[in-house]
Amino acid sequence: MMNKPIQFKAGMIISALLAVLGIVCWILQLTRGLQLTHMNDYMTWGLYIIGFMLFTGITAGSLIFTSSAYLFPSMAEYKPYTRITSYIGAICGVIAAGLFIVVDIGNPERAWYIITKAHIASPMFWDTVILAAYVIIGILFTRQLILVQEGKKDEQDLRIISIVAFVAGLLVMATSFVFAMQVARPLWNNPVEPVSFLAAALVAAFSLLIILFAILSKTGHIQISSDKLNKLGQLAGLFLLFELFVVLGEVAIGLYAGQGEEAVIIRWLVAGKGAPFFWVEIIAIVAGLILLLKKSSKTSVMVAGASVSILAIFMIKYNLLQAQLLNPLLTYGGPVGYNPAELGVYIPSLIEVGVSIGIVALGWLLVLIGLNVLDLGSGQKQNAAAQGGGTAKVTV
Repeated sequence: MMNKPIQFKAGMIISALLAVLGIVCWILQLTRGLQLTHMNDYMTWGLYIIGFMLFTGITAGSLIFTSSAYLFPSMAEYKPYTRITSYIGAICGVIAAGLFIVVDIGNPERAWYIITKAHIASPMFWDTVILAAYVIIGILFTRQLILVQEGKKDEQDLRIISIVAFVAGLLVMATSFVFAMQVARPLWNNPVEPVSFLAAALVAAFSLLIILFAILSKTGHIQISSDKLNKLGQLAGLFLLFELFVVLGEVAIGLYAGQGEEAVIIRWLVAGKGAPFFWVEIIAIVAGLILLLKKSSKTSVMVAGASVSILAIFMIKYNLLQAQLLNPLLTYGGPVGYNPAELGVYIPSLIEVGVSIGIVALGWLLVLIGLNVLDLGSGQKQNAAAQGGGTAKVTV
């Protein structure tokens, strides 16, 4: 059992308190209804769905990272850390992603309808199947990695589950079908969306792992070289660069047309009410690229780049939702409150923020519990040495 430093204990206490705060906010939402959120008949999806997309991406990206260490020689140096990444991504990521869906449902007790009334042609059904698969694969993969570490299983036996996990990670593209297949939403109805979702997943996952590895290294749980962090940062930077091309391409096409359904949305986003959010997105992407692609020996620089990159992905998803939902092709009848011109922009309510913080805090608490109870970092020094680069250890 590892000796928990003061930062570790403080992290567990703070995470638990924030998780309780999230539960309180959710109870208020359940008892008084979704009217406590800033979602409405137009903005039907908000912060909770953004959180779902972000954590689903982190889960998929973590599975891809973990499996890549056993499939590609160039990634073999990360084998010592795969038990951590498998647990964090596949277990905690899925729990967080699933909870974001639960809190988004006005009547969560009806969530089982997705099974009893399943419609196989629905993209939401396949989202559920993929998330369930992530849970199963994640548990199996983490268990297999622990057995290998304990010497009860040979590393060669991991190849099959590594292939399965890698393919499952790629299937995060199916999450985009919920958006891309809506023909009445021109900004979403785009064939590039599946690839964009995959790239965003890898950016979010790799960036989170950089931050996590830096924290664990600072608290003495592991040791990881700056070269490994830099390599991970550059991979995240390449996928973030692809996201920049996608964003600029959509803007250029929309503005070039000058008129039409998508052009109206793009103008709203670039120069209209959504402009502040759009330019925060662009600044975050550029800043993330500069910091991630710049090779640095300073952990703080890499953590800053990873943090800004996660913000960039968050803003990409944020704008993907509000730009389209607040500019529908058809308007609803009724009072002025339902007039898109009067809706302005979407800003999450305090209840939404509180619930979201609680879910993230619960995920982080599960990470800390896993590090302590499962001892996921043990033996990294020997494994890292065998890989010929960087060392890692757990404080005992």
